[in-house]
Amino acid sequence: MPALLRKFTAGVVFAALATVVGVVVATPAQAASHYGCSYPNLCLKNGTYSTGDAIWYGSASGYRNLPSGDQNKADSVINTKNNDSIWLLDTGTSPDAYICIPADTYVNLGNYSHTLRGPNETWANDADTVMIWPDSDNGMCRNPQGVDTDRVQQGAVSNGWRP
Repeated sequence: MPALLRKFTAGVVFAALATVVGVVVATPAQAASHYGCSYPNLCLKNGTYSTGDAIWYGSASGYRNLPSGDQNKADSVINTKNNDSIWLLDTGTSPDAYICIPADTYVNLGNYSHTLRGPNETWANDADTVMIWPDSDNGMCRNPQGVDTDRVQQGAVSNGWRP
């Protein structure tokens, strides 16, 4: 192969590689949207997270009661937030029960037993309140041993804790 053709071919290959590498390096990390729930939202669905209909979404940190028409209807939850864990609360129990969903996680609530309602009860159709933890949260849930984990956890908080 003539030297000029080798230089030209090497230059084209180098330029193409540099363009691809430049695109990969220049592209910022994007948070993921999941199953119709866009970043940076928490979405509650009636039905499974993959096929259900959205009934409520929110993104602002803080504690809020769901609108009365959306209370106790969620079958699944999608948390697209990168750094914030969320609690779904059942304030109809005493003390208040919660299920913690870590950052960037989606679950079907019927797969989780509701520890305060009994062994045959699940979290499906029991959430009436949402707590989206602030950015200072590490996006994890605390397990009963006091260790942060990226797995769904549940527990209870004393009455009177609400903001």
